[in-house]
Amino acid sequence: MNRKHLKFLISAGLLLIASPVAAMAQEGSFQGMSLLGERMVTAPARNANVASVETLERAARDAKAAYEANMTVDSATWYGRILFYQGYTKESASVYDQALKRFPNSGKLLRHRAHRAFSLREFDKSIELGLKAAKLYENQPLEREKPGPDYFPGDPDVVQYYLYYHLGQAYFGKHDFENAAKWFAKSAESAAFTHDVEARTANTYWEYLSLARAGNMRKAQKLLDDYDLTLFEVHPKGGSDTYFDGIQLFKGNRAADSFFSDKDSGRAFATADGVAASTAYSLANYYILSGEPEKAKPWLKRSIAVDSWSFFARIQAEADWLLLFPNEKP
Repeated sequence: MNRKHLKFLISAGLLLIASPVAAMAQEGSFQGMSLLGERMVTAPARNANVASVETLERAARDAKAAYEANMTVDSATWYGRILFYQGYTKESASVYDQALKRFPNSGKLLRHRAHRAFSLREFDKSIELGLKAAKLYENQPLEREKPGPDYFPGDPDVVQYYLYYHLGQAYFGKHDFENAAKWFAKSAESAAFTHDVEARTANTYWEYLSLARAGNMRKAQKLLDDYDLTLFEVHPKGGSDTYFDGIQLFKGNRAADSFFSDKDSGRAFATADGVAASTAYSLANYYILSGEPEKAKPWLKRSIAVDSWSFFARIQAEADWLLLFPNEKP
């Protein structure tokens, strides 16, 4: 590699992110610090049930090649997503930072960059980027992202749904529950037309918690009462759903003493870690809303204790720990 080419790669920000799989195959990748001051590291060959490790690596190679050959909104979006699926959140953010220099008003790129900021515990930055994207999408029809290659499983996402959903997460992490409820409600509106029952389930869970923790129990209870889906409707092929289960816990249809699970569901991102973090966090909120924070404490600890650091439940558990037990270590 000549000096001129090296200088170009450094100035373009491509040297660090060019081949994360090869560069970090042995030692993993340091991503930053958690809200509780713990190192966040992505282990080699991480798999979040999105696809096999081999498929992820193939998709990363292909996405990198397409991105470097022709940086477009779509090629940058997909490359950043694949890096994120591999657990390389910081590297994914770098891809979006570079792409946003060329396409500063791309709501799609902004929505992904806002999500990466949230995962890295940068709540204010996530909100700033998310609100900018939301402004760009005002009065616009729903937009779907271009899907990845045929060999990679998955459907194209509705951009606005996830944009508003992650804004809700960022506000929730700051304990601004009124704004969190507002954006989760707006996210639900974006999912209504597509009749996405999994999206409705996730939104009901988080909007309920936002309203309840804001003290708006009447509206929170109505939201629970209006949720009438069965588990079969949410997952016709069988299996569990942690958000569905959480809703049943809050409705009083599940017993708290047998609620926790750490069983891998086999679904994307719902690994044993993901299920453990989510069910423990539901229990923590069950006790928080019951006015029993000491009973919530061991469940916040359990949610925080998972190895995977990017799950929403773990991030929110960290934030709640700082709110409720600021002078203690979990």
